[in-house]
Amino acid sequence: MNIPTSFRSLAIWIAVATLLPNLASAHFPWLMINDEAKPVLFFGEDLSDRTYHLPKNLAAFPLKHSIGSGNTHELTMQSIESETLVGLTATESLKPEGCLFGTQIYGNYHGTKLVYFVQHFLGDDPKKWQSPPSDFNLQAKLEPLQDGIRVSVFWDQKPLADAQVKLSCNEGHEEGSATTDASGVVTFSGEQVEDGLNAIMVGFADKDASGTFNGEPFTSTSNYLTATFNWTSESKPATAANLPTKGKVQVVASEYPDLPTELTSFGGAVAGGKLYVYGGHIGAAHSYSTAEQSDALWSLDLKQPKSWEQMTSGPRLQGLAMVAHGQSVVRIGGFTAMNAEGEEHDLHSQSSVARFDTTSKKWVELTPLPEPRSSHSATIVGDQVFVIGGWTMSGDEDTQWHDTAWTADLSAQPIQWKPIATPPFQRRALSIAAHDGKIYAIGGMSKEGGPTTRMDVYDPQSNQWSEGPSLQGESMTGFGCWAEPLGGKLYASTVSGNVQKLSADGKQWSVVGTYQPGRFFHCMLPMDDRQMVMVGGANMSVGRFTNLELVQIEPTTSPVISAK
Repeated sequence: MNIPTSFRSLAIWIAVATLLPNLASAHFPWLMINDEAKPVLFFGEDLSDRTYHLPKNLAAFPLKHSIGSGNTHELTMQSIESETLVGLTATESLKPEGCLFGTQIYGNYHGTKLVYFVQHFLGDDPKKWQSPPSDFNLQAKLEPLQDGIRVSVFWDQKPLADAQVKLSCNEGHEEGSATTDASGVVTFSGEQVEDGLNAIMVGFADKDASGTFNGEPFTSTSNYLTATFNWTSESKPATAANLPTKGKVQVVASEYPDLPTELTSFGGAVAGGKLYVYGGHIGAAHSYSTAEQSDALWSLDLKQPKSWEQMTSGPRLQGLAMVAHGQSVVRIGGFTAMNAEGEEHDLHSQSSVARFDTTSKKWVELTPLPEPRSSHSATIVGDQVFVIGGWTMSGDEDTQWHDTAWTADLSAQPIQWKPIATPPFQRRALSIAAHDGKIYAIGGMSKEGGPTTRMDVYDPQSNQWSEGPSLQGESMTGFGCWAEPLGGKLYASTVSGNVQKLSADGKQWSVVGTYQPGRFFHCMLPMDDRQMVMVGGANMSVGRFTNLELVQIEPTTSPVISAK
């Protein structure tokens, strides 16, 4: 699927009563689960209005049930009509996991094509909630907070900014209304989210869309989403401060100089006692252009950290990977924006691979990847580098999610890329790390199912993959995380504001430290066998970070750089 262009041509419309005053006033399709655990769809003004007859155009509303990547099936629906409920009900009962979703075109009305989207998050346990597959155009993702809930709205996988989101309760009362930020996110407080069935509603119109439907022309499309979920007091997660911890891990402020610029999706590595960062995104969130990508290589001497030094520049890249190899760092892939700021996005993944020799301070081109790749990850074992995950963006052409993975011996001249066993997933924005002789692929965004905490393990000796334990937390915890081995243990830092450690037997993750605010699309790099440094990244609530933080494992009394 192509990376969508900006939504400059989209006007946000709040309610059908405003857009289409004569079309059933403000009636929408809604989903819920009845006492027999069967999905039910009805058409009304709100969740309490359940006896309005379905319009003819919605009488065959198709619904699907998804419980993960590749596990989706369409439900058989039948009409139901009673004194308390009129609509459609499924013929089968469902387990309380996964999600329900569906879309149906209502038809043309005064030159606009009206399209309805519905979602229902099954069960009362948010850890089991899932979002529809990525090809479901208009959708919402939900994340429980200690005091409320976070709603993220997407159109064609792109966060939908400046959209009005309404929250209502089972009785039909509007409990809150908020406008999504640049990341497509709004939050509602615990006082606004009531126990029982809740619903959110989003609507927008695409004024550039045109065509014919059933032989009638239309000059725009009007799209409406209703998403329902059950909420109980048990839905709230534990506070970060009260999460169980094992071991002693602290994340503390450092006296290192701040990054010279805000950076996300950059390459980072430590080689020869120096911290190196390359490329990255420096523009507004979800805005990509030549001017908003860095071409700079910066270094910071971790023993004498007076200031950052700008080294030899290279191509403008973000979504790249970088590893340390001896006294050099190697950058791998990434994508380049070919468009100017404000123009339609023209994004192209790259296959380039280059080594920066920290002695000669020059870039040397290496054998390119077998295909362009960005939003991937890389790690190194001895001289052997592994590249896993990501996709290929090619401007207007369809984006290709990768199911290939590669390795190369960086000591060879020239290096040669060789395939490893096909990964059992297609994910981007993941992190991979070498630990205990194996390669761990952690978190990211799945082609089907959205953000995930899943972990897969590759054994180079047997050339086989196996599935390992997932990170602790909701699905967003794994998105843009960073995994790093240190002192014989494997750690991961997440946007949820925690550091997790994999158990010695590799069977579970546990939270061993907390910090706020959390970061994603950052780096957490080793300094010695007891300390790591956290660099760059962003948080959806507070923006980007330039300050560096220390992750101290059983902190020593004399860290490399003392905390403030």
